Order: sequence, then structure tokens, then C-alpha cells
Amino acid sequence: MGGNGFISTMRARAGAAWRFVASRRAEQRFAIRVMVASFLSFMLARTLGLPQGYWVMLTAVIVMQSNIGSSLKAASDRLTGTVVGALGGFLATLVAANGLVAEGLVIALVLGPLAFLSAANPKFKIAPITAIIVVLSRTGNDPAFWLAVERVGEILLGGFIGVAVALVVLPARAHSDLSERVGAVLSLLAELWKLEVASLDPASDAASLKAGLQDLNDRLRGKIAAAEAAGEDMKREWSARLTEYGDTDALLRSLRRFRHDFILVGRATVTPWPEAVRLRLAISLAAVTSALEAQLHAAATAARNRALPPSADAFIAAIDAFGAELDRLRADPLMTELSPETVGGLFTLGFAFEEMRRELPELGNRLAEFARPAETG
Repeated sequence: MGGNGFISTMRARAGAAWRFVASRRAEQRFAIRVMVASFLSFMLARTLGLPQGYWVMLTAVIVMQSNIGSSLKAASDRLTGTVVGALGGFLATLVAANGLVAEGLVIALVLGPLAFLSAANPKFKIAPITAIIVVLSRTGNDPAFWLAVERVGEILLGGFIGVAVALVVLPARAHSDLSERVGAVLSLLAELWKLEVASLDPASDAASLKAGLQDLNDRLRGKIAAAEAAGEDMKREWSARLTEYGDTDALLRSLRRFRHDFILVGRATVTPWPEAVRLRLAISLAAVTSALEAQLHAAATAARNRALPPSADAFIAAIDAFGAELDRLRADPLMTELSPETVGGLFTLGFAFEEMRRELPELGNRLAEFARPAETG
């Protein structure tokens, strides 16, 4: 029984591991690209007899990124940093230094500016390392000119292999990453909306809601940053004439503005509503909630598929109905009995909804622009 139980457990774990791997198509393609790049770089380095050919292989693997745009950036940054570092190391070998301390001071003086550059701009982060290798790898009293040339050549070859493999072997375009990340942001906004509205209920678990809101906001910041990075990758692919759509600024600006509307809603829902307010606005708020959740999920699906987003008419109608009810409430003597926090929250919520009413159709227009190349191509 014990042996059978162990076998069953191992089979279950193996099945779970297989399902995990099988469900990660993008990761599978990335792994295959890395395998091909490493094999080609190894064979070329050995065939050409490069003295330190492992730099070719390292560069090819480092250059391999999630999409072609990222690979182009990684190759460009690594080559730039290597050239600057090799030049710095070569100049260090030209300075006459007698004695251990003098040589150490020369190296330190060369590394100082390179370290400054690497801190100021990430594309130079490999420059200090390259300079150290050039200086310490020389033999005799030669100025290490050819060593610097070899280092640049190895990095150039590795970068070429990495980019070539990214272009040919199961290529991943940046617009796919951008569409997936924009869809993820919209899905998270739908989850955020549920928690923000739930905060208006005095019977809700405030501590649990606060923790959930913090987690969602942290994830949203990460997803928006990832979407912006994919947008930059897409621009690089467009500049290299590798993709059909490169203007992502409008889409990302609209997404950030729409995200800001949820920040306003979060501020407006810090204080739970009194029962009288909840009874007055419950129906219209429920209609807004239902329409917005449906709109966000549909827009997320459209973004992921690069399809045309749905019309925002139902959401606009719900917002208008809520605004009319809120106007009637503001004119009611009940407002004089409410706390300043509640009154301020109502006005902020009304303003946030007006912003959403304008921003959501605008976001839909930007998503439609993003979808058109895929539909006509």
C-alpha cells in the first residue's frame, strides 16, 4: 500500500508538472529560442576558434528576451556598453604605471567614469566589467588593442545570433505582449472596482478589504509598468520595420488616465455610506457596477485578442442614471445631516464617474486603433 501510494503521489505530481509546462506556451517558445541560440553560438565560437568564445554564448543568451523588441534593446545595450568599456580598458593600458599601486590607481581612475555612466544609464552597466577584463587579460606590455577588438567582436557576434534567432525561431512580437498586458490591467481594474464598491458597505470587513486593495494596486502598478515596457519594445520593432503598428503612446496614456479614475473612486469610498444614502443610491450604483464590470471584462478580452472593443453605451447610460440620482440627493435636506467625509466622498465619486464617462469611450477608441492592423492584415 505504501509503495502504491508513493507511486500514485509521484504520478499526480508528474501530471501536475506536465500540465503546468503544457499551459505555458510563451515560456516553451522562449526556452526553445534560448536552446537554439546557445547551440549556434557554441558551434560558431568553437568553429572560429575564439579564445574566449564563451562571451558569444553568454551574449546570445542574455540578448534573448520575451519579444523581438526587447531582444533588439538588449543587443544594442550590450554592444554599447562593451564598446565603451573596451575603449576605457584599452586607454588604461596606454598609461604608463610602474608598480602595483600605480596600476591599481590607473584602473580605479578608468572605472570611476565608467561606473558613473553605468549608474546614469543602464545601457552602460557592462562597461566597467568589460574594462576590467580588457585590462587584466592582457599579456606582457602590449596595450591590449586586439583584446578589446576581440571582446567587441564576440559581443557583436553573440548579439547578432540572439537577434537572428529571435527573428526566425518561433518569433514573439511585442504587440502580443502589449495586448496581453493591457488586458491584464483591465481585468485587474474589474477586481479593484468590486473591492472599492464593497468598501461603501458598513458591514464589510475593513481590514480584509484594505489588504485586498493594497495587493491589487501593487499588481496594477507592476502590470502598467510592464505594458509601458512592451510599448517601448513595440516602438523598436516598428522602427526596425518588423511590426505594423508602433504608436502606443495614445493607448498607454488613455490607460493611465482611466486607471487614475479608479484612484479617485478609491478615495471616494474610504468612508462607508450611511444607511439612508445607501438606500437612495443602491439601485443606480448596482447598475453602474454591473455595466462597468461587463465592460471591463469585454474590453480585456478584446485587448488580448486585438479585436474591436464593445460599445460603452450601457455604461454611459448607467453613469447618467447614477448622476441624476446623485443630483437629487444633493438637493435633499438629508445632505445637511451627513458628515463632511460622506459629503466629500459623494462629490468625489460623482466627479470620478464623470471622468470615467469620458475616459472609457476614449480608451475604447484607442483599443480599436490597436486592433485594426490585425484585422486588416
